[in-house]
Amino acid sequence: MTVPDNAIWDRKGSLIVSSGTVGLDLSEFRFRFQTVAAETQTPNTLYVRVYNLSPQTLQKIGTNASTEFTTITLQAGYGNNYGVIFQGTIKQTAVGRERNTDNFIDIWAADSDEWYNFAVISRSIAAGQTPEQVINAIVAAPSVNGVKPVKFAQDASGLIVGAAPGLKQALSRGKSIFGLPRDYARDWAAKYGYRWSLQNGEFVVVPITGYRPGEAVVLSSSTGLIGVPAATQDGVVVRALLNPRIRIGCLVQIAPGDINHITTQQFGLTAANTLPTATLATAAGFYRVMEASFSGDMRGQEWYVDLICLAVDISAADQNQSVAAA
Repeated sequence: MTVPDNAIWDRKGSLIVSSGTVGLDLSEFRFRFQTVAAETQTPNTLYVRVYNLSPQTLQKIGTNASTEFTTITLQAGYGNNYGVIFQGTIKQTAVGRERNTDNFIDIWAADSDEWYNFAVISRSIAAGQTPEQVINAIVAAPSVNGVKPVKFAQDASGLIVGAAPGLKQALSRGKSIFGLPRDYARDWAAKYGYRWSLQNGEFVVVPITGYRPGEAVVLSSSTGLIGVPAATQDGVVVRALLNPRIRIGCLVQIAPGDINHITTQQFGLTAANTLPTATLATAAGFYRVMEASFSGDMRGQEWYVDLICLAVDISAADQNQSVAAA
């Protein structure tokens, strides 16, 4: 997808704190932010600093029982390419001043951490259930202590197919589950060859050897690529202009000539081909996003996304088997 030149400069952002259906729009104030998201089984985080709110507004934001707003939603992008990059619960706040005329509130938030830390499920799974039905039961079951369940990402149903042998084999006997759903989800993922993560209140499950479906986000000098990406032993490291279409597990495409390649000598290795294949640049230029950190300043220059990606081969017959083997 090519981004029109005028869209690159049409930057916009939105910051809303809310509780239930009642919210407060802070978008007109200056704010700076940084999100940290990864394909790991831990909550993503947000740090944001908002400037020059009134004392009355400051008292409404926080984690105390007396505060009015406890949920925060951050949207950002360019032109029509604009969307949610973080949604979660406010965990901590701090108020201060940078100078005599400018006060601020710092907000730290986490994504789906209440489900991750406190949800407890208790239910029975009947014999004959498929692994897909099992993971749905684990994730969507109501918590016995009132914590709201998370929901599957809309594209998850297309990812629960054919990633590992035995995925469609029904359980020969039923079983009972009691405890933290995250622990049962980890056991399920390890057994059937998946990674799962929590992304903006959704449970995202992707085969270890696959990626989320959808069109790859093309990154080039004309579509927001900044500097020169580098293929390292940890993956391909990329910086680009902020793009909400880039999500954990999705594909990005970068021309091979735009990437600096590493050599084995950089790591003191002498044998050829000793680096994992998935860390290297590929001829087709397709990469799966493993980590994404969005940062921006509504009154400053910063408006970026920093990525760590792994090489994939989309020519594979089954997209669920497409990540280059390590």
